[in-house]
Amino acid sequence: MSKHDRRRVNGPPSYVPISEASTSTAPSSASLASTSQQRPDNRSYAELRPIFLQTNLVPSASGSSYVEIGDLKLACSVFGPRQVKGRQYSGKAELNVEVKFAPFSSRRRRQPGRTTESAHLSNLLHQALLPSLRLDLLPKASLDIHIMVLQTDGLEESCIAAACIAATTALASAGIEMYGLVVGSVALIPSSPEKLAKDKRVLLDPSSSDLGLVTGMKTATRVLLCGMPALASVTCLNVSAGSSQLSSKAGQDRVGQGSVPIGAGIEVDTLDEALEAINASLVDIHKVVAQALADDFERRTALTSTPTQ
Repeated sequence: MSKHDRRRVNGPPSYVPISEASTSTAPSSASLASTSQQRPDNRSYAELRPIFLQTNLVPSASGSSYVEIGDLKLACSVFGPRQVKGRQYSGKAELNVEVKFAPFSSRRRRQPGRTTESAHLSNLLHQALLPSLRLDLLPKASLDIHIMVLQTDGLEESCIAAACIAATTALASAGIEMYGLVVGSVALIPSSPEKLAKDKRVLLDPSSSDLGLVTGMKTATRVLLCGMPALASVTCLNVSAGSSQLSSKAGQDRVGQGSVPIGAGIEVDTLDEALEAINASLVDIHKVVAQALADDFERRTALTSTPTQ
């Protein structure tokens, strides 16, 4: 059975960028890592990429937003709350989250529709957003959140962090009752951080160009943290690591207590450094979301106050 959809114009399975830096003139990742503390985009290891956030992208949706973080671009649409016919009575609303990738979102063409990767990311986003919503105020209702990733840049976890920013902005724009705004960020820890300088052990908000700076990408640790900075609470913590165990006795105790998943091949102190860096970045991201919502409120107020002729 053919994987191509006859109802749309299908592009080639892969493509070559129009222009690409020459390998002979571009500095190598090894030289960048050894001679400078800056990344290819001139950011420090603990610096975030600029964030562009805009509301009211889809007029037909209850709330919508569009976010750009570097080359990562995605759109979010929120529909609801709306009544579902034939559904049994429930004291709180049902939250449905769907994450999809556009066929042209990566260098290699993706198959249209829902995939295993998108299902995993949808579950993570559902886990991150659920604690922030007052679903008990919406009985027998449904709230649908749709994320369309237009262009990827970096790790899969970066898509979830950006999706949290877009979704919480769209939910607030739609007037959904929430406990607080959920934002997320990602950090990357090399496989042997003890061999690096202290300011190079944690790579905050990694992009595709930053991945060459990390030695042993297959065993590197990826940390995703989502939370509500206004309430100092965490809604989602996901640590993806190599096969080695936590090396310190304190780390083994924390694994036994269930606070750190088994398989995180890093020192607990390094993990704490990463969590502190991410937590500090969440405060800055929260300010961006709050400013975007304030601009959205001013725009709506100006439209309603304009006299009709």
